[in-house]
Amino acid sequence: MKKQVGISGVKRVAWVVALTLALLLPAVAYALSVGEAKQKGLVAETSRGYLRAQKGTPEVKRLVNQTNAARKQKYRQIAKQLKVGLDVVERDFGKKLGGR
Repeated sequence: MKKQVGISGVKRVAWVVALTLALLLPAVAYALSVGEAKQKGLVAETSRGYLRAQKGTPEVKRLVNQTNAARKQKYRQIAKQLKVGLDVVERDFGKKLGGR
């Protein structure tokens, strides 16, 4: 059975900064930002570090799809750098982002 290892220390600070930037970039392309969509109850964070659409408008779906694709790409990079599984990074970001 493989032991799950969390991310800690300096590595955590580095990926938090990197991911924060990556999470903000996809939203800039749309009139609706992730923050605005959250405030309006249109999207929610999941426990795996991704967005889930609460309302199915085309704009919300585009925002969710693009944001989740960018997050997954960033999570993979972080997992590779830290030599941990993608699931570890997803779980840690899910907790950080307040996913349910």
